[in-house]
Formats: sequence, structure tokens, C-alpha cells
Amino acid sequence: LTTDLSCPLLGLFGNDDRAPSPEQVDQHEVELKKHSKNYEFHRYDDAGHGFFYYHRPMYRIEQAQDGWEKVFAFFQKHLAG
Repeated sequence: LTTDLSCPLLGLFGNDDRAPSPEQVDQHEVELKKHSKNYEFHRYDDAGHGFFYYHRPMYRIEQAQDGWEKVFAFFQKHLAG
């Protein structure tokens, strides 16, 4: 699938996540680099799966706020015309 990726990719990952695990994120990153894909990955300590879900116990405010800043910067870079 990586070879067919034709758009920039943003990934925000919690280092405590198991789906994908940090090792799986590493594997994805190896493939993206191997195929010279345009991507940004950001990883957050003390965050697991769903750290953006403000209404759930796994919410991590600092990581989520930084993540939103990354999302809006990514949109500005790749979608602003």
C-alpha cells in the first residue's frame, strides 16, 4: 500500500498505544522512507490510543493540544491555496 500513497500523510501516535504499537509505527516509517513518501509522524509520551478523545479517560490534554496544532499546521501547509 505504501507504494501507492499519493498524498502527504500525518500520523499522531501515543507511545503507550498498542494499535499501532511504537514498533509498528517504526515499521511504517521505514516503508515510507524507503519509498520517499511525504509524511510527518509525531509521537507522544504518556499517551495511548485515543488521547484526542476529550470525553474519555485516555484523554491527554497537553498531547492533544499539541496534536491539534500539528493538524492545523499540516492542513495549512498542504491544503491552503
